[in-house]
Amino acid sequence: MKINQERLINSFIRLVQIDSESGEEEVIVECLQNELNNLNFTCVVDKTGNLIASNGESPIIALAAHVDTVQPGKNIKPIITKDGTIKTDGSTILGADDKTGVASILEILKVLSENNKPIQLEVIFTVQEETGLVGSKNLDFKTLKSKKAINLDAEPGHIIIGEPANMQFDIEILGKSAHAMHPEKGINAIEIAANSIKKIKWGRIDEETTLNVGLINGGLARNIVPAKVLIEAEVRSRSLAKFKLHCQRLVKTFEEVAKSMGGEVKIKNHQEAWPFVLSAEDQLVQTIAAACKKNKIKPDIKLVGGNTDANVFNANGIKTITTGSCGIDYHTTQESVTEETLAKGTQIVLDALLSLSKEIK
Repeated sequence: MKINQERLINSFIRLVQIDSESGEEEVIVECLQNELNNLNFTCVVDKTGNLIASNGESPIIALAAHVDTVQPGKNIKPIITKDGTIKTDGSTILGADDKTGVASILEILKVLSENNKPIQLEVIFTVQEETGLVGSKNLDFKTLKSKKAINLDAEPGHIIIGEPANMQFDIEILGKSAHAMHPEKGINAIEIAANSIKKIKWGRIDEETTLNVGLINGGLARNIVPAKVLIEAEVRSRSLAKFKLHCQRLVKTFEEVAKSMGGEVKIKNHQEAWPFVLSAEDQLVQTIAAACKKNKIKPDIKLVGGNTDANVFNANGIKTITTGSCGIDYHTTQESVTEETLAKGTQIVLDALLSLSKEIK
């Protein structure tokens, strides 16, 4: 059973021309709902804007992708070059992240329908994935019936089986202002920040743990001892024990340094994602790997440092693997995908679904 590559490409080109920056996905959700209704799927749009659809009471698996894009993602004008590369003129992103996944799912459903292959599925199109997995975090998982899912949000051949926990920190350091000619009358919040940062090891801690300080903002003028500094930082790890350890160390370090220098620190933290690591020998992983080999792509079973909707799905009891048909340089205006990449990634997921349906029988 083969996909229709021309139809797939045309669908992708149409989808990327529908503006859907994070928080502005209503139009594309409505378009997708119409398409799914035409394929005899029952659809529900939840209060967050996610689209959930099914074609039966006993789905063997869910197919998921997010419909939002990063900025600049309005008025996208896709270009197909002679060598089959799809890109833009460089003024916007392309939106292959993740409209390749959306286009792949639509094509798979159409092929199954045309070939009268009655596989019961759930389809989940999430919103605001790019701004903190907002859509998936607000799904009502009690209404979902699938126990497994394929999240189409990676390159063909990539089979992502592990993603980290992610804690985000907003750190406010308070000192005391004074004129720079009388620094002893003040408490320099920037100095507190610098000394705190110096005591922490940043960057890659080990193969599954990273720390980053990404934003520092403080001070009023060069001749004023700064009284306040705002810092944004994060901790990631696929190990829950290491994650908790480094989060605690970060908080303790800033608190101790601030106190020792006569300042004060206020820390707010928000857990963005929860960790998961699945077995490389899992049936779903091996089924996707076999589909990769069938399509002459070497499977690359990966543990990664980024977060996707798979973090949320796994945390809510749905075993989820991320693969897909994405291109390269996503989140930049140089983003591109080839027709071959999109077609092969779609075919791999279709072949995996067909294998899963036979295994269940």
